Amino acid sequence: MEDHHDPPPSPPPPPTKTYKLTATSISYSKPTSINCTSSLGLPPTFLLKPCTTTLPPTYILQDISFTAYPSQILAIMGPSGAGKSTLLDILAARTSPTTGSLVLNSHPICPSYYRKLSAYVPQHDAYLPFLTISETFTFTARLLFPTASRKQVSAVVSDLLAELRLGHLSNSWCASNGLSGGERRRVSIGLSLLHDPGILLLDEPTSGLDSGSAFNVLQTLKSIAESRHRTVVLSIHQPSFKILSTIHKILLLSKGKVIHHGSVSSLENHLEFHGFTVPPQLNALEHAMEVLNQLPESKPIRKNPPSDHDHCSSNHAVEKTRKMRYKSSRVHEILTLSRRFWKIIYRTKQLLLTNTLEALIVGFVLVYFLVGLCATWLSFGYFVLVIWVIVLMANSFVLFLSSVAPTYIAGTSLVTVLLAGFFLFSGYFIGRESMPKYWVFMHYLSMYKYALDALLINEYSCLATKCFVRYEESKSCMVTGHDVLEKRGLHEGQRWNNVYVLVGFSVFYRVLCLLVLIKRVARTKR
Repeated sequence: MEDHHDPPPSPPPPPTKTYKLTATSISYSKPTSINCTSSLGLPPTFLLKPCTTTLPPTYILQDISFTAYPSQILAIMGPSGAGKSTLLDILAARTSPTTGSLVLNSHPICPSYYRKLSAYVPQHDAYLPFLTISETFTFTARLLFPTASRKQVSAVVSDLLAELRLGHLSNSWCASNGLSGGERRRVSIGLSLLHDPGILLLDEPTSGLDSGSAFNVLQTLKSIAESRHRTVVLSIHQPSFKILSTIHKILLLSKGKVIHHGSVSSLENHLEFHGFTVPPQLNALEHAMEVLNQLPESKPIRKNPPSDHDHCSSNHAVEKTRKMRYKSSRVHEILTLSRRFWKIIYRTKQLLLTNTLEALIVGFVLVYFLVGLCATWLSFGYFVLVIWVIVLMANSFVLFLSSVAPTYIAGTSLVTVLLAGFFLFSGYFIGRESMPKYWVFMHYLSMYKYALDALLINEYSCLATKCFVRYEESKSCMVTGHDVLEKRGLHEGQRWNNVYVLVGFSVFYRVLCLLVLIKRVARTKR
């Protein structure tokens, strides 16, 4: 029998506050770089002088001002290149404007607090294909609400799926062909709604959808805005008349400037005021798009917002409360993500079977003993340890380079060049005594030098008395395993020193990676 005394689900709590978002004189310019000689047609003698010519910046947005109200949908419209996506990135605090300010309930925003308060839905859907819709929402909710019970999380997920009209598809895979484009888009929107954001920002939510699916998505967003009293801002290219009925206000842009801000009905009055009569076969927006270049820029009313310091201090307690509410421990995150990982692996049965058989077959083939290396279990154990530390060290090195590299191609090139250099100076291809003096430092910086030394000590210490070269006449031994080590300046006492150096390299590169990531995150939060 169901227990009627259980407390109601706690995450997310009922909304207690609405948010009005105001943009004041937002401008965004892109820096212009130009080659002085080729682009400006300057004489060759100019190369002897510094280039002091400053070019005017290219403005993508100019003097954008508007207000988005709670319980309403504000649609940012305009032709391609009008600046819709750039403006949405600024509203999501993903990009800082060149000039202007964003105001939230009459207070300038603090980006770190604002990002927690709002949710941004990108144009392209991103989710794991081998999870069902219900599982996708459940794992996200567990990360957002670590203290909630399974029953509470299940209740929140069920209510949200019902609100999105996805309840009948809860057990369908996200990669299922049975899901329409509109249903996939509603999944992405729902994931952003789990933490109940005060402001919902969407980049072209109807892109790639047919008219029916696009209308269903906008109808869902309108229901969310009105029932939850949320502020919804979205960009859209050119909606149909049916979709326009779900939108409360529009912001019409052209070449980065505001042409009109208000309702669709006021747009018709705006057109008539400037001498453009809407034909009966077109709606006001369609006609406005046709005569866009002939419409004057809308002049906003300027206001002086309060200081950032007042806002940040007044919202400090609210931000602290939200951080505590959504704080998830590292252990909880690892356990939740591990469950998700194994669920995905188990569902890809062919991949799971292939990887398992490969690991078992390769693991049971003891190649170490077959190639004639030192046949003692202690030497074998040391060999496995060194190989494991080498892999860990290389992984740490690549992690560090990937955190520094700006792009994937740059990172791949950097890894290839540096690893090739380390291999070259490790002592395997050329001995230290044969290296030019000005390159000897690379020998000691090479991670693989210490790995090679460790493996040589492990092998030739076991064969210290074995003779490798004999005199033909006397049959006396010329070179033993001990001589091989001595020639390279190695001895048994260095066995563990090399392992310690490899572990030190691994820790060093991981610490560097952590510092780089901390710096990049701090820069992003500003």
